[in-house]
Amino acid sequence: MSENKHISIPKNVETGDQTDFHFLRRTGIEYIEKLGGKLWTDYNSHDPGITTLEVLSYAITDLGMRMNLNTEDLLASKDASKDIHTQFLKATEILPSRPLNELDYRKLFIDISMEPDYKRPVLNCWLVPRTEKMYVDCKTGNLDFNPIGEKTSNFNVKGLYDLYVDYSDDLDAEGKRCERGNVNFEILERYHANRGLCEDLVEIKEIQTQKVAVCARIGLVNKADEELVHAKVLKAINNYLSPEVHFYSLKQMLDKGYPTDVIFDGPLLENGFIDTEELRKSQLRKEVRLSDIISEIMKVDGVKEIHEISIAGCDQVIKQTNDWLICIENGKKPELCDLSSFSYSKGSLPLNINDKKVQECLITLKKEEDVLRDDAKKNKELALPQGTSYDIGNYATILNEFPDTYGVGITGIIGDRTPEREALAKQMKAYLLFFDQILAGYFKHLEKVKEVLSINGSLKRTYFTQTLKNIKGFDELVSGYDKNDEDKLTDSLYEELDNSVERRNEVLDHLISRFAETFSDYTFLMKSLYGKSTDEIVLNNKENFLKEYTSLSKDRGLGYNYTLNADADVWNTTNISGVQKRIARLLGIKNYTQRNLSQSPVSIIKTAGTNGKPTYSWKIKDTGGSIVRSSVTTFQIEYAANKNLNEAIYQTIQIDQEDLEHAWERFEEDPNKYNLIGNIQIRFSAGGNYYFDILDDAGNVMATHKKTNPYANRQDLKAGIFNIVNYFKYEFTEEGIFLVEHLLLKPVLKNYKSMGGIGCMSIGKTFKVMYDLEVTGASFMSSCEEDCETDVFDPYSYRVSVVLPGFAYRFQNPDFRRYAETVIRQEIPAHVLAKICWVGDRMSEVQTAQSDLSEFETAFRKYLTDKSRNDLPNLGSSIQDLLAALTNLNNIYRPGRLLDCAMDDNDDLDGKIILGQSNI
Repeated sequence: MSENKHISIPKNVETGDQTDFHFLRRTGIEYIEKLGGKLWTDYNSHDPGITTLEVLSYAITDLGMRMNLNTEDLLASKDASKDIHTQFLKATEILPSRPLNELDYRKLFIDISMEPDYKRPVLNCWLVPRTEKMYVDCKTGNLDFNPIGEKTSNFNVKGLYDLYVDYSDDLDAEGKRCERGNVNFEILERYHANRGLCEDLVEIKEIQTQKVAVCARIGLVNKADEELVHAKVLKAINNYLSPEVHFYSLKQMLDKGYPTDVIFDGPLLENGFIDTEELRKSQLRKEVRLSDIISEIMKVDGVKEIHEISIAGCDQVIKQTNDWLICIENGKKPELCDLSSFSYSKGSLPLNINDKKVQECLITLKKEEDVLRDDAKKNKELALPQGTSYDIGNYATILNEFPDTYGVGITGIIGDRTPEREALAKQMKAYLLFFDQILAGYFKHLEKVKEVLSINGSLKRTYFTQTLKNIKGFDELVSGYDKNDEDKLTDSLYEELDNSVERRNEVLDHLISRFAETFSDYTFLMKSLYGKSTDEIVLNNKENFLKEYTSLSKDRGLGYNYTLNADADVWNTTNISGVQKRIARLLGIKNYTQRNLSQSPVSIIKTAGTNGKPTYSWKIKDTGGSIVRSSVTTFQIEYAANKNLNEAIYQTIQIDQEDLEHAWERFEEDPNKYNLIGNIQIRFSAGGNYYFDILDDAGNVMATHKKTNPYANRQDLKAGIFNIVNYFKYEFTEEGIFLVEHLLLKPVLKNYKSMGGIGCMSIGKTFKVMYDLEVTGASFMSSCEEDCETDVFDPYSYRVSVVLPGFAYRFQNPDFRRYAETVIRQEIPAHVLAKICWVGDRMSEVQTAQSDLSEFETAFRKYLTDKSRNDLPNLGSSIQDLLAALTNLNNIYRPGRLLDCAMDDNDDLDGKIILGQSNI
């Protein structure tokens, strides 16, 4: 059984050795004995070697004590931009999420405030799944709201909900009826800003009540205030019939014993925190028990005994057969009716209750609740610990710790200053400078750890050091040492060691792993696609991922907000589903905005060849429309031009930033000898101007830049080269992602021309869909694909279509496609089924181009516009056009050669399809 023993990593691996001077001294002597025991036999304190060991051990203990400072002190900074609050995500930023279940949505709506008049317009609410049956003609797959065809089947559409709302009594006051419509609008805004993927709200209804009468004779203690007791009894009974939902401050929730992750679970509320267990218990009652009411009354302070009590229904809808129990109809809330009566006594003395004072007590109790609510609203942040900022990196040379007799300290040589003594002192100081500089670097690293490991860190280097100060005669020992330029010193010492891109990648891997995320598979795959530039590109992907992580984490289940109707919210927008953003960042898609992907910055140009056959070339434009790259060769087939295009981009970025800087420095030294920078060949044109070509691995020219409009000087040339490399690494993209929720394509109105307003909002009444009208102009999806009579499915519930441009460089690669499909299916909620399409061609392609992507974009944009503006007369046709565009989407693949798996072919495998070994 020993092999099954659980292996764990201990939380505390600290030895404390770095602060133990005697341990360090003893360990140092042990090393000396091993290395020089045959020559060195005297280890007494007066020995200069032992003195040096002791000074170094003391310096290490100083470093160790600084490392042992409280974490908040290590991370504190006098610079506000680098202080601890910039290094961590707050609990309110990282722990909450969008609503995921019924309780989360209820919290969101109960949290609504209509300041200043109605602080709690929604006392409670209940989200109930809505059953909507659709019928299928099993022979054709056609759908309808009514039975259709000779052989009919049906299914219930899932993901639809009704909301039952218990409004505040304040909204029922005279002249306040219109306020209910405003509350409904606020509910809608909150819902659609937090709507889950493949879900939708159908109807907002006011909860109906079922009246219950309670009659009781209650005995009070002698000192009780009968009006206050009566107010509390009414409140206790009402709370039992319809439990109240309270808001709590962070401290109150902690006092209840809830851990932080539980407290912040669900949506972040404006008015504090709601106890999830308390909310779960506030469901609509199915029955009212007299025994429970007795228990609630006896809990009220001042109540001594209950002489007599009974319950009864007020409306006689449900016949009461049990004196101890009243059944409540489904979807109704029990409520005290006017037939209820309460009498009180103290001993044998009956009491008269002043109704006016009772109302005043009820108002007072409500004000006390409002005060607690205000307190909860103000105290909901988990504060980061505030440390004390110390000068952790400050380092004092070890030379000044030696006894004066050594002559290496600030006082210099004491006594006879003979040339021999001065020479010996200088030799020892020069020897000790090595240790000084190493220790100074360690102290500087400790100071910089707050920036290196910060989520918002912007450091481009990972090794640090600092200049040595307060050393007597320093200039006589070292030449070319600039005490005022730490960056220059760091570069000179660590330039060869500090591969900042590689090490920064490792740091970001650590930060990403804190959130249980990983980029390892992605990085491995990118190596085969981008070669030498992979580390820089992946580093940029990781930085973008971390910068947006608060949104990528909490919004991962968020659906598209189709109620935002401004142009900027419909197209060329970041108003997309949360899962789209997360997938895009995990796949390194640079731009995830909803836009026309078919309109690429790449143009494929067709020209008439000399022999009458067409030839193809290409060019690439930047965001401003200027041509930044063009081919120098024409090709007989369009695919060859595309392949050359991708190869030219690949070769352009086969140099990292540091190598680019060094290569440019060599070019400046000897332009004729060092005019090859990576795969960029600098050319000299007439008049002393410059342009450059892109070479392949064999040295052949693939593309050219600025040949017809060359650079006038080296400064412009340098800027041009650096800008081109950065553009193709970080800006140029043909990638993007669309996601269509099938549920939103289902007709929601049976008559598109009969209603107006978002979701049929009627001010002062309710929000509903009118299902009692005739079906006219509705456009349905098909409920089958092949062999419909045996395979009918629900095309709306929890289904999405994911559309990606198959012509993009990475998206043509089958390995990357498989990886991307795995990521998409992992990130989309488990109950949602995704259909993934790699479709389309650039609009500029001329030989085999298909317009299915551009047609989809046109139809999708029109549909989103009509949906957001609730353009009901046109919504039916726009849905029909989008359904047609989705049906016409075709997966595209790069051309390939079909080979037998047994063929002996040593050519490059690019483009080959091998029988039994290739997946399409």
